[in-house]
Amino acid sequence: MNDEIESAILRRAVGYDIREITEEYSGENELVKRKISTKHFPPDLAAAKAYVELKSRTAELTAMSDEELQKYKESLLASLLSKAKGEENENNSSEP
Repeated sequence: MNDEIESAILRRAVGYDIREITEEYSGENELVKRKISTKHFPPDLAAAKAYVELKSRTAELTAMSDEELQKYKESLLASLLSKAKGEENENNSSEP
């Protein structure tokens, strides 16, 4: 999995704070007012669940042999192909 995505999910799972800066300028482009505030985003249970599932799935795949990975790949491809054919049949049957 992409490291950026994984770290984003983890960040969301544990919660985080961000700083917001709001600035107001006068008509002459002079800074009149600057407000710095901190926003807190609490931990997200769905993100925590997704992170745990991703980590456990990665560990499971890492433990597989090359042959097991190849069989898993073939089964996923077959499943995708059958779903694609099923959608194709549905699209064709809806036409007059």
